[in-house]
Amino acid sequence: MNLEEKKQQVIEDFSMYDEWLDKYEYLIEQGKNLEPFPEESKTEDKLIKGCQSRVWLDCEKKDGKLFFKADSDAIITKGIISLLIDVYSGRTPQEIAEDDFAFLDQIGLKENLSPTRAGGLASMVETIKKKAAEAMAEPEAQPEAEAEVLTAADVKELAPLYENVVLALKQVYDPEIPVNIYDLGLIYEININKEHKVHIRMTFTAPNCPMADYVVNDVKTGVEDVPGITGCEIDLVFEPAWNTSMMTDEARVALNMDFDIEDNSQE
Repeated sequence: MNLEEKKQQVIEDFSMYDEWLDKYEYLIEQGKNLEPFPEESKTEDKLIKGCQSRVWLDCEKKDGKLFFKADSDAIITKGIISLLIDVYSGRTPQEIAEDDFAFLDQIGLKENLSPTRAGGLASMVETIKKKAAEAMAEPEAQPEAEAEVLTAADVKELAPLYENVVLALKQVYDPEIPVNIYDLGLIYEININKEHKVHIRMTFTAPNCPMADYVVNDVKTGVEDVPGITGCEIDLVFEPAWNTSMMTDEARVALNMDFDIEDNSQE
């Protein structure tokens, strides 16, 4: 049932009663249908401000729609918030934010409430619309991409490409140290997907390396020049911090173990 149909149903339900005493009884029965509201959830931040009675409202966004839970310590107020939840829970934020709530006037609810209860009703409506506006401002969560599953055949096919990517990386040198970035331990991870696109996680000996952009560009260019590679993405990270233990034996030999390199892991 869409929103307009639901509001029309409420109007028709109320029209069945001639006396407001009977309509109050109807509201009380509505309140009894509220989903139980856990006592531990009745916190200050969920209280609707402006209501004479205490009214708690909780809101959850799921699959692009808002779902409300509520409770009150007064039976009439509980019926009113139950009526609002029955109409608006499960609607999109935009539907709620753009609605005029005019059906409340059509059933005569506002004019037949005491001034304090009418003020409380206005606060409930305002809070529900505020929740909708806040939800509209939130960025939609993007579904997590499924991890690509590589078969044994895929791995076998990619092995030569992986080796050639490593060879390309060994042609790129740190501008301050006479060792290629691969043997220096600056390459943390190399992944090649089925489309032969490479994803590399790498670092530098220090976060403030002035030549970082040039080295990253050399890595991207060198890897993309490898026959069969369709592209290269690079994530530059500094966790975990690089330290001298990450160097290969070849790097240690090349540096004669006398080369003074700061171990950033000790900072």
